[in-house]
Amino acid sequence: MASLLWATSSCATPCRCARAIWKGDCMPLLRISALHKYYGDHHVLKGIDLSVEEGQVVAIIGRSGSGKSTLLRTLNGLESINDGVIEVDGEYLDAARADLRRLRQKVGMVFQQFNLFPHLSVGENVMLAPQVVQKVPKAEAAKLARKMLERVGLGEKFDAFPDRLSGGQQQRVAIARALAMSPKVLLCDEITSALDP
Repeated sequence: MASLLWATSSCATPCRCARAIWKGDCMPLLRISALHKYYGDHHVLKGIDLSVEEGQVVAIIGRSGSGKSTLLRTLNGLESINDGVIEVDGEYLDAARADLRRLRQKVGMVFQQFNLFPHLSVGENVMLAPQVVQKVPKAEAAKLARKMLERVGLGEKFDAFPDRLSGGQQQRVAIARALAMSPKVLLCDEITSALDP
């Protein structure tokens, strides 16, 4: 299976070539340098180096257990790192320090298991983070949630609860929820696993 890393673009002409990065013409939106992660004696991530520019989509492909999900989870601070540096749009994360709140405002994640709140409606699931993290007023958050749900083809499910949706519909709600925060980087952990064909 594959995981995706999507560096969203807010500019009209994002940098297009790696040469521009090294010449100093633009900085990568995401930079990973010498990243290491251990679980006990098991060395999962072994010196990962990666730069991702605005607008670029990167697929991480590998066998089960190869560290794809672990890499994504380190990029938004859900997993600690043992060594190395992660930089997302100027926010740094290393083994010693991290401002996780600021980092997570720039990094969205769509989980393989959806992780929707079962006691909240679909609309409330999408509204929650903008209201809590970005302090968006309820009416504005509801309007945003409806727009994001329309974008994934679920506008009519605003008042439905997650247990009334198919797996593919729940996955699309999770995508809408992540997009509602307008992340600079969107991490997708096997997001097509439950989508309808």
